[in-house]
Amino acid sequence: MKTVGAREVWAVQEITAALARRFDDIPSLWVEAEVQNLRQRGGQVYFTLRDQHQIDASMRSVLFDRLPNAPADGSLVYAYGRVDFWQDRSQISMRIERLELAGEGALLARIEATKALLSAEGLLSDDRKRPLPMLPRRIALITSAVGAARHDVLNNLWARFPADVVVIDAPVQGAGAPRGLVRALATANSTPGVDVIILARGGGSLEDLMAFNDESVCRAVAASGVPVVSAVGHEKDVTICDLVADRRVSTPTAAAEVVSVDLSSITARLDAIQRDLLRGLVRIRDAGTQHADLGTQRLVAGLRGVGARAHTQVTTRARNQEFAVLRVMEDAHRQLPQIGGRLHRSMQDAVAVMDRRVVANATLLDALSPTRTLARGYAIVRDAVTDRPLVSTDELRAREAAVVELHDGRIDVHVLKGEK
Repeated sequence: MKTVGAREVWAVQEITAALARRFDDIPSLWVEAEVQNLRQRGGQVYFTLRDQHQIDASMRSVLFDRLPNAPADGSLVYAYGRVDFWQDRSQISMRIERLELAGEGALLARIEATKALLSAEGLLSDDRKRPLPMLPRRIALITSAVGAARHDVLNNLWARFPADVVVIDAPVQGAGAPRGLVRALATANSTPGVDVIILARGGGSLEDLMAFNDESVCRAVAASGVPVVSAVGHEKDVTICDLVADRRVSTPTAAAEVVSVDLSSITARLDAIQRDLLRGLVRIRDAGTQHADLGTQRLVAGLRGVGARAHTQVTTRARNQEFAVLRVMEDAHRQLPQIGGRLHRSMQDAVAVMDRRVVANATLLDALSPTRTLARGYAIVRDAVTDRPLVSTDELRAREAAVVELHDGRIDVHVLKGEK
């Protein structure tokens, strides 16, 4: 700076140097802005941070490539870095060290990451979805204690069918909503008799619905022991819970329709079925009567024919049997002399055989007879009282008298006791 008369005159370089010194005093800071004109060159990623104004920014490629959710043109971000002032160009720029999606962009990135994780595990597959019961005994409704969703579901349920509903209050938005929804799902599964669960809340912003995109809530829905109907938001709102649940409906009102039947329509249908059944039974009865009459007529006619044929057959067979008996008797009369001769010869042969056998047996008996043995000089000692043969000296010593049988008679003997 120099003095020209009464004036202090600055050089441009002095001005830019003073500005540079001021920027040196500015610490690293966070900036919220929209990313524009993303491009990569020479190990750096260049882009513009813009709101009502704009500033050039850059980030090392190695840091940018590591971002879990890289921004695109138009993304709202939070950028952290140091502001620089280039003296030679009189240009302001920012060296970015950290970059995060902001607003809905960050929420959408979280949703996509969770969706990809659960999809890889098969939790979004249609193959694992279960059918809803036709007539649930008890319905568990998980929703906020206040709000239109609660009344919409209950009013539409009870207007259609007098269902047993267990209402389980749970927060549906905010930081504590995921934990509250997980507890409510556990309570519904442990409540006896619950056949289906409705998870409901009305519409809202993306941030309002984030509890239904939370990983823990989605896993609790997938792990539920009973089918879950997700009725979150409006038609355009699709959460990860909708994709994991066994059935997704567009509104809480539609949830009431999908889990219950219309009692009036059931009654009308049953009435129609009853009428069709009665008409069918009448037709069956009439057809059965006609069939029975026709069958009776055919049976009578058949029995008459059978009786006539049977009488003819019996008569014919009786006549044939009579002729057969006569032929047998005539044949027997003719063959009787021959049979008598053969029988006489057979009897004579049998008698001769028997005679020879008797003679042979008598000869054998005579040879084996005790008298034959006595004739050869042997004797039989018998008990004097019982006449039983005595076969040992011990038996003989036990007696005082005995009988000795010889070939030509018997003699009584006195037993003398002596040594053996």
